[in-house]
Amino acid sequence: MLMKKKIITQMIMRQVSIIIKVISYIELNGQNKDKEKQGENNNQKGKEDEIKDKKEDEKKEGNAEESKEKIGKNKDSKDDIEIILDSNRKITNTDVKESSTLILEQIECDILKGEKIKINASGMEGGRGVGDGVTIFGDNWKQTDDNSNISTNNSKLKPDFSLNLKNKYSYPFIFMIYFEKESKSYFIRAYESKDIDNRILYIKLTHGYSIPLKQKEIFSAGNIIFQVTPLENNNIEIVNLSKQNLSATPKQTYDASSKKEITIGRNKDCDFPFPNNKSFSRIQTTFEFDEENQEWVIIDGSKTKSSTNGTWIFCYHSFQIKDKMIIEVLNNRIQITEEHKGE
Repeated sequence: MLMKKKIITQMIMRQVSIIIKVISYIELNGQNKDKEKQGENNNQKGKEDEIKDKKEDEKKEGNAEESKEKIGKNKDSKDDIEIILDSNRKITNTDVKESSTLILEQIECDILKGEKIKINASGMEGGRGVGDGVTIFGDNWKQTDDNSNISTNNSKLKPDFSLNLKNKYSYPFIFMIYFEKESKSYFIRAYESKDIDNRILYIKLTHGYSIPLKQKEIFSAGNIIFQVTPLENNNIEIVNLSKQNLSATPKQTYDASSKKEITIGRNKDCDFPFPNNKSFSRIQTTFEFDEENQEWVIIDGSKTKSSTNGTWIFCYHSFQIKDKMIIEVLNNRIQITEEHKGE
């Protein structure tokens, strides 16, 4: 009897041991599966993080490329004032030493209060003193703090020089001159390019200053305002914007393949003739197609002779400053002289 109980007890202990082993195996297998699942989840999360990082990197690269493209475009058009006024764009002493100096003098007016304005690579002498290479010209009328300053890069910007204007102008900033480090050249433009009168700032064309037509330009010839626009396939469109003194065809389109030169003037043979308009020279303005660069160029007068009253381009985007350039600011004329080192 005792032997039988002993055998039964041993059998029960064996079964319990087997059950314990089975349970342990199940638990261990479950843990392994959990670990595998956790590993798979970690791998999946790692892959997702990797994909996310890759997308973020691509986005950053894309933004960088977009920024480069934007800056590249603005380098050509110079239409983004924020880039020009970037406070981190510091000019070095070397830039100042190696670059020319501009001198602005008024012509038969008092817009500069009789002063000679000197501008070097860092900016106007006696101006804001920021050293960002930018000189801003504003009006002389007292403005409130809200509209006499313009915020840029979380800072307030004031004009370097207040122009002596006879009438109050609706914009506190009129035009700006800035130095470009890469080309070591100076550029001029109206401060704003949107929603403003086209007669704020003009530059006078001379035979030393022809303009390649890479975009729409507005210009004054005689007492008429024109718009010229380069089109596809080397075509250009010229439009008379004035409401009076219209020519027989106020809007014309020309193709460089059939016509390489277009003229505006008092001669009846001109493409845009104004025979009775005494403000025009015989040939006031000429458009010539440049075969080498495949672009139209606008020049004052003819190839050999300048016009009497000049051809004036509205400065709504940036133009490189040339020595002896004449600009017109709200009907006040200023001459810009460029003095190079050693002169």
